[in-house]
Formats: sequence, C-alpha cells, structure tokens
Amino acid sequence: MNPFTVTISLLLFGLTVFCFLLPFNAGKRQTANVVGLILTTVISLTLVGNLDLLVIFIWPIVLMFQFVFISYWSFNLFDRKKVGLFVALVLTGTFGLLILSPWISDWLFNKNDVRKTLSIHSIDLKDDFILLKNEAGGFRDYYEIFTLKLSNNDFDRIAVQIKNSANYKGIFKDSSYLPFAEYSLLDTVDFETDNIMAREYWIDKTKMANGTYHFRFQLNKQKKELTYIGSDE
Repeated sequence: MNPFTVTISLLLFGLTVFCFLLPFNAGKRQTANVVGLILTTVISLTLVGNLDLLVIFIWPIVLMFQFVFISYWSFNLFDRKKVGLFVALVLTGTFGLLILSPWISDWLFNKNDVRKTLSIHSIDLKDDFILLKNEAGGFRDYYEIFTLKLSNNDFDRIAVQIKNSANYKGIFKDSSYLPFAEYSLLDTVDFETDNIMAREYWIDKTKMANGTYHFRFQLNKQKKELTYIGSDE
C-alpha cells in the first residue's frame, strides 16, 4: 500500500464520518446508518483486498457521492433544503459530465479533427473519407485510436510515402519477427506484411497536447483502411 492510497483512504473515511453525522444530527438516523455502513464497507473492501483496478473505478465515484451528499445535508441541517437540493443537483450534473467526458469527446470527434491530427504527422488527406470508428481514453495509459476508410488515391499516396521512407525495413512474411521502434532513440520504423503497411515512431513527450508520444499507423491493403493509434506508453 503506497502513501497515495493511504492518504486517499483516510480522506474517504473522514468524509464518511461526515456522511454519517450530518443526517444523524438532522434526525435521519436510518439514512445515516445505511449510508455510513455502505461507504465504510465499500472503502474497506477495496482497501483490504488491495483491488487496484476497482480502486480506480470505485473511489472516484465514492468521493463524488460524498461531496454531493455532504453538500445536501449541510444545507439541510440548517433548514436550507432548497439550496441544498440545488447545490446537490449542480454537483451531480458537473460530476456526470466529468464521468461522461471521454464519451462526449468521442461523439464530437469529426473529420476536421482527423485531418488536424494526421497533418501533425505529415499525412494529408486530399479526398473525402469515412470515419469508421474512434475512441480515446484510458485509466493507466491514454490511447487515441481511429480508423478511416480511404479513397484509392489517398491510400496509394500514403503507401508510397511509407515505402519510400528512409526508415523502410522491407516486407516481412513472419509476423513473429516484425521490427519495432526504440523509444530510447526516438526511433521511426516503416515496414509491411502481406496484409498491412505500417509506421511506428516515438517523439519527445512534450510535443502533443494530449500527452501521446508513441504512434502507430497501419494501412490495411485489402480494405483500404488507415488505423491510427497514439498513446502515452
């Protein structure tokens, strides 16, 4: 158990005390007992079980709930129920948007964003394309991924760009021995197999606004699709 986990767990237990005392002092003893018991059990189980993955998911939600609950009952205790309800609703909406922000970003991602991202990597699309899928996010590592259906002209031009690169390593028949870029060298590697043409490279960590610095591009020869993967690992 690291110092960060200890600090956050103490904070959560401290807030749980407030979640118990506020409704208890307002005469809502059953609410105080139920909420206090549930919060204590959830925090204790994730802590004692050393469930790192669950901690990442559950503790932020517990913390958000505690803030909303304490805000409501703090005003309620001083007979300001409407103000407490308003504050609780505002906080709930704010936290809801925060939780949904990765999905909202995906929904708003469009072709202009695709062109802007690819242009940073010296790939310019001349024709229209279809954005087949996109996703971004991650808990420990951040990924930005999208797949495009390209025109024949754009596909051929990017394929030539990869094949004529000074970093082109050739055609590899055995997928067990594909080349890879070295982070320590901020390396770039271009290669192809029977099914794909690929580019992988690393850049300085400070260059991209979203924190990604490891990039992979794959051209699917049969489907004429481009897949882009940017990550911070």
